[in-house]
Amino acid sequence: MTLQRKLLLGFALMVVPTLLVGVQAIRSNALERGTLEALGERLAHSRTYAEVEDAMFNQTQVVWRYLSGDPAAKEEFPLTEQVVGYWLERWAAGLPPEETQLADGVRQIEGDIRTVAAHVFKLYDAGQRQAAYLTARHELVERLQPALTAVNREIYRQARQFSVQRALAQTERVVEAQRRVLWSVIFLALVTGLAGSWLISRSLVRPLNELRQAMAVVGAGDLDHAVEPSSRDEIGELARAFARMTEQLRQSRAQLVQSEKLASIGQMAAAVAHGLRNPLASLRAAAQLAQRRVEAPPPAAREQLQAIIEQVDRLDLRIAHLLAFSRPAPFRPLRESVRALVEGALGGFSELLRQHRVEPTLSFAAALPEVRVDPMRLEQALTEIFSNALDAMPDGGRLEIQARSESAESGGAGVALEITDSGRGIPAEILANVCEPFFTTRPEGTGLGLATAKRYVEEAGGRLEITSVVGRGTTVRLWLPVPSGDAAPPAPPAVAPGPPAAMPARARNLA
Repeated sequence: MTLQRKLLLGFALMVVPTLLVGVQAIRSNALERGTLEALGERLAHSRTYAEVEDAMFNQTQVVWRYLSGDPAAKEEFPLTEQVVGYWLERWAAGLPPEETQLADGVRQIEGDIRTVAAHVFKLYDAGQRQAAYLTARHELVERLQPALTAVNREIYRQARQFSVQRALAQTERVVEAQRRVLWSVIFLALVTGLAGSWLISRSLVRPLNELRQAMAVVGAGDLDHAVEPSSRDEIGELARAFARMTEQLRQSRAQLVQSEKLASIGQMAAAVAHGLRNPLASLRAAAQLAQRRVEAPPPAAREQLQAIIEQVDRLDLRIAHLLAFSRPAPFRPLRESVRALVEGALGGFSELLRQHRVEPTLSFAAALPEVRVDPMRLEQALTEIFSNALDAMPDGGRLEIQARSESAESGGAGVALEITDSGRGIPAEILANVCEPFFTTRPEGTGLGLATAKRYVEEAGGRLEITSVVGRGTTVRLWLPVPSGDAAPPAPPAVAPGPPAAMPARARNLA
């Protein structure tokens, strides 16, 4: 996960409580609005019943107007019946089931008013005005008006109960739910805030502190300090870039130390060559002159003189090794066949292979491109590698040589050459040092063979790697670059067991 996503996640966790508060506020607002709407509907329903009450009152007033001598009032009474019926139906349509009995009571009273009005109108028309007045007073004022008042009181009581009180109870429930939700949000805000802070601290602060400490250690000069990124985000990428920079600095310092060593070796080699080669040459010449001039020297003297010559040659060879390593010749790259280089270097070992009872096996890919190397230097590098392989197999064994095309990690084309022996192997504790100058495990060795081979391979832009298992053998792997745009020439396939036949050997024999 990238740093940007981690920060977004941390801030999102902190924003969650705010969102919950907003959602709860919207929900509470909706509930309160619903409560107010229900209250408004109940109030509107009460206003509708007020219209019913007014219409029924108008009915009674029409009766009293007729009794007061208004003949047109009787004709208005059917209209009041329609008005009362209209408002009564609207009011009854909105009643809940538990209040329908109230509507039935109002309808019964309204029906009684109609019956009383018809009886009063009949008495009044028959000339019994006093009886009509008494009937209207008894029925309308003394009986129906109290009954209607009682019904009205019950209707308005239930309206208050089911409107105001219900709205109040609903509001209280909303407030209580909102209080619980707010406490929950406060707790959640605390938890998410801690979680977001921990996530940001873990993803940002800790890796930065580790990187700062690593930079302080490396800045103090400890380039071997391991920089291990603990995250896979941009800070981890920064730590990996710092690790790569540290590795490059370590390699640059190693190269600088190596250059200083080589400069010292060059000065020492020049002094050695000047101080020893001339006396050695004189000693060798004197020994050869003694061999020729002494007539029939005894066998013991002849062996001593020959031993002097051999030891002088050995010392001269070591001086040449030292000079070659400290002051190599200029690099002159050419296009060369890997097969020709291997066979040229291996040709000088035919007799040694037979003496050591080592069976070589050569395996080359069918279409192997040419490589860009200095042929003399690479042949010398192969000679050093073959010589070490033979030293590792004093009792015989197998020497497997394989070559195939292989691309580098950077994408460049090249050829991988693997040389595997079945010798004693190299212990892991000294494997990392076998290519260091002057490191050797043989009493008669100089420690420059593999160091020279590695230098020559790296000068050509290649790599030399050594892997070994004690008791199973050692593999020296060379990767050599191919010239850009080079086409792979056809090559015969490949397995050619046994030592090579007589062929030109440009490599020197180390026997």
